[in-house]
Amino acid sequence: MIAFTICSNNYLAQASVLAQSIKDHGDFEIILILADKKSDQINYKNLPFDRIVSPEELNISTLQWMKENYNIIEFNTALKPFAFEYLFTNSKADRIYYFDPDIKVYQSLKNFDKFWKDKFILLTPHILTPMPFDGKFPGENLFLNHGIYNLGFLGLGRGELTNTLLLWWSTRLLEKCIIDLKEGYFVDQLWFNLVPLIFNSVSVIESPGCNMAYWNLHERNLTTDVNGIYTINEESPLYFYHFSSFDTTLTYCAPNVPNSRYSFEDRYVLKSLYEDYFSDLSKYNPTFFKSIKYYDSKYPIIIPASNRQKISKKVKSFLAKK
Repeated sequence: MIAFTICSNNYLAQASVLAQSIKDHGDFEIILILADKKSDQINYKNLPFDRIVSPEELNISTLQWMKENYNIIEFNTALKPFAFEYLFTNSKADRIYYFDPDIKVYQSLKNFDKFWKDKFILLTPHILTPMPFDGKFPGENLFLNHGIYNLGFLGLGRGELTNTLLLWWSTRLLEKCIIDLKEGYFVDQLWFNLVPLIFNSVSVIESPGCNMAYWNLHERNLTTDVNGIYTINEESPLYFYHFSSFDTTLTYCAPNVPNSRYSFEDRYVLKSLYEDYFSDLSKYNPTFFKSIKYYDSKYPIIIPASNRQKISKKVKSFLAKK
């Protein structure tokens, strides 16, 4: 079994917390896809990864175009299907898990076996129950814009159906792993709204303990026992928490926007979870990693859509054949 994450140098502290949390619950191979150039300032051997893979190893036909025309978020997410292809090709793993670097795992990955139900694709939806229709943030329109499923987590099993999925997905991300909500694009994630319709081997995890995050706090109450074991809604263990938009001042549990739905008020266990995560993060000196320039400032962190260069005719011809 393999687990992997993708990040640039600036997010290596978060990725290291993820990797260590998986290692703490079992002997799994943890791989980092480094969406960046290796820096002489970083001793990668001190990080808790079994292997580090560069984008150049993933055999992406439009890689140089991606570097020049995707922003840092688009580039990181565009690598995902190619990383799955690479890892299936270069390992004997029957199942491979992807986790976003800002996730922490609280259970052994072996405990995820029950979620597969003989399927090849394992997904987590953003929410499981309706949200109040009251204009507060976040609301259900967030998922209508950004996707029903959160691809901060994805499990894939080895097989022809998975190969077909990866070809379908990767072909689209060669050029259209972009943030353009008006045109119906949100990096790699929005495409997966179609996956349960197009592919017939999808298991959607309905456990509230998987991919708990600020966007589903309306339906998930966190408690803990004397042994520090976290439980959701007094029924499910906490499998993993997604610390998206993590506030290092520990003031907010969700993005600090007007009319926010959530706060730490009356959520003392949640505040403790965030404090523990901040302690874990601090061990890896996130300020240092944030100071490392993305690709030595050669490629854009932010890029206006109008500045993207059209993809070459040669690549267009290649895509048309897929």
